[in-house]
Amino acid sequence: MAGYLQDRQPPLLHKGFPQWRILRLMDGAGQDRRKVQLSDREQQILDMAAKGLTDQAIANKLGISLATVGTYWGRVRIKLGPYNRTELVANHLRAQATETLARLKAENESLTRELEQHAKAERELASTLSLIQTVIDTAPDAILVVDETGAIRLANIEAERTFGYTRQELVTLRIANLVPHEYRVAHEQHRKDYVSGPTNRRMGEHLATQALHKDGSEFMIAATLNATRTSVGMLITCIVRDLSRKGYAFRPEESESIEA
Repeated sequence: MAGYLQDRQPPLLHKGFPQWRILRLMDGAGQDRRKVQLSDREQQILDMAAKGLTDQAIANKLGISLATVGTYWGRVRIKLGPYNRTELVANHLRAQATETLARLKAENESLTRELEQHAKAERELASTLSLIQTVIDTAPDAILVVDETGAIRLANIEAERTFGYTRQELVTLRIANLVPHEYRVAHEQHRKDYVSGPTNRRMGEHLATQALHKDGSEFMIAATLNATRTSVGMLITCIVRDLSRKGYAFRPEESESIEA
């Protein structure tokens, strides 16, 4: 018993002609035999029959006579083969199921490729961060590595001392969490501006920044910013120096929020 599958691309139409749908007539082994065309009405009747409607119910729903429905069935048989109504509906359902399975298979393969690419990117990022972690742990200043979304990806030992969080806690935070609440809106805009046009900034080239300790206290810092593009996106290295430990004389008008 043959079945058929609907093509994704409809044929070109000429003005005044009815809409047609191309279907591939399939043999019992699921191989193409020939292509056939069904009009919208013929396809509509097949679809409605596949949903369990009787010919009388189809006629009532479409506002046509029962005899006209029979005429359409005759046209369908001419195109698809001399099958009875049950066989035609069964073939139609089989074709729909085959098409659905093919689409799901393609979607599954696409999802698998995306997951593999994501896993590869995560492995590359983990390798990069591991190397950076080894280097920054020897630094005398606090260092935070932040991604372009503002999430903290790495922190060194001195960053723990400076901000009062453990490294495990720091990498669950966003850089905004280390900024006093009243400056966070401005900080987020500064961060977006920096990501869109990153430049290296050495310590002392911009105004002092207010930072927030885990215990809620605020203190002044100076920071060096350095953006690096990697295969998994931009990483921004922030080298932070606690100015309160260096006897820095701070004036309130010199304050701005950290930009990384």
